[in-house]
Amino acid sequence: MQKKHVRKTAFVCVAFMAFFTGLYATSFLPCARAQRSLVELYPETPDPFVGNWQGRWSGDVDVDPDVAAQVVAQGRGKYLVRLTSKLFMRSTLWELAEAEAKDGVLQFKGEEYKGEIRDGKFTGGRNSGSSTFSMSRILFAPPALGAAPPANAEVLFNGANFDAWEGVEGWVPVDDNAMMVTPDASDLVSKKKYSDVQLHVEFRLPFMPKERGQSRGNSGVFVQEVYEVQVLDSFGLEGYYDDCGALYKVSPPRVNACLPPTEWQTYDITYHAARFNEDGTVKSYPRMTVLHNGFVIQQDQEIPQITAWKEVERLQPPPAQPGSIKLQSHRNHYVQFRNVWVVDLGTGV
Repeated sequence: MQKKHVRKTAFVCVAFMAFFTGLYATSFLPCARAQRSLVELYPETPDPFVGNWQGRWSGDVDVDPDVAAQVVAQGRGKYLVRLTSKLFMRSTLWELAEAEAKDGVLQFKGEEYKGEIRDGKFTGGRNSGSSTFSMSRILFAPPALGAAPPANAEVLFNGANFDAWEGVEGWVPVDDNAMMVTPDASDLVSKKKYSDVQLHVEFRLPFMPKERGQSRGNSGVFVQEVYEVQVLDSFGLEGYYDDCGALYKVSPPRVNACLPPTEWQTYDITYHAARFNEDGTVKSYPRMTVLHNGFVIQQDQEIPQITAWKEVERLQPPPAQPGSIKLQSHRNHYVQFRNVWVVDLGTGV
């Protein structure tokens, strides 16, 4: 989303400027803003309950025998369980229940359903009746993850350097040929400017269970400098016009394809800039298609206004000149990016 003030939590200031043998090296350096540790934000051992779960009802359920759940961490041993029939589509929500972990077991009881996660298995059923379900946690691999740039692509970032960018201070290299935004960073802006583009970006979001809403792993991918595809930890949410995959405040994603925090995700964006009549009036507004983790979440979507936070900015006319690719800094959100490449479909300068 567009820049706004968010609550900051004070932690020891650590600059993550080097890594070796697959492990991050940290050094204590003075800086203007407090930073969190990578161990906290990207833990090596994942939360045993958080994630996508999928399975089947017992044999007596023959109409909709599939069952799925998303478990979202809320901090301090609390979780939110979203129970439905299918993942990655708009299916009926059966239950949205609070859950609590105790002694290695997560349990919940909602208005109609109950369940528990124990030893890697998610079991449960209706509060009344004999039908039961069993689920296992799944790790979804986006089909374009690690996609090699085509021959006509320009590589903006592959872990080697920041040569294609301006505003690099505060963006630091981390493992997996990735970079991470830190509290002292400004927006990362491509030196070259583009109009029509095909853009591939991989990103992952930090584990921030105590945060809520726009304060939870927030960034954005911009084309032509002013049109944003929102980057946010929206795992387990409905997917509104300011959630992950939204064209910010213009178009919500068709489906919430967000993966759990710390898992690598992909955006594949095709963007066509506005067209103008000879007298300078708008002939057609920009249009964008976005695939999030392989799922079409925006389909040739018209963008009739700038995707800005404030209305006065949203009502500005569409740009007539090429603009930069931009990765947004939300200061203390520690989002990571890698494998960023672009194909110029129009005129770049």
